Amino acid sequence: MLLDNIELRSKHTISELQLLVRQIDSIKELIHRNDVQQPDYEQIKELVQNETPSPRPTSPNDLIRREEVITMTGLSRSTIYTLMKNSEFPLSIKLSERSVAWRRGDIQNWISNKIASKNERVNK
Repeated sequence: MLLDNIELRSKHTISELQLLVRQIDSIKELIHRNDVQQPDYEQIKELVQNETPSPRPTSPNDLIRREEVITMTGLSRSTIYTLMKNSEFPLSIKLSERSVAWRRGDIQNWISNKIASKNERVNK
C-alpha cells in the first residue's frame, strides 16, 4: 500500500506528526479526487516535499531526552549510564521522578571531544 511506503524521518514531534497527517490527508484527497487506483507518484512526491518543515533552530541550552541522546551519540542506553557512572559522559538532569534530560551543548561538546581525541591519536 502507498501509505506504507512513506518514510518517516522525523523525531516524532507533535508538529511533525501533524504535518504527516496533513500529508496523508492530501494524498487521500488526491486519490479520491482523481478516482484512480494507482496514484500519480510525482504529484504525491511534490505534495510531501512542499510541506517539509524547516528544522527548528537549536540552542546549546535545549534539554534533550534520552532517545535523542542515543540518536546523536550512537550509544545504547546502558552504555550511556555506564559512562555517566564512570564520569566519562555528561550527567543527566532530573526533570521529574521518572524523567531525565541532557543539555544539548553538553552532548555536542562530548561528541566534539571524542572526535578531537581520535584525531590526536591518528596524527601521532
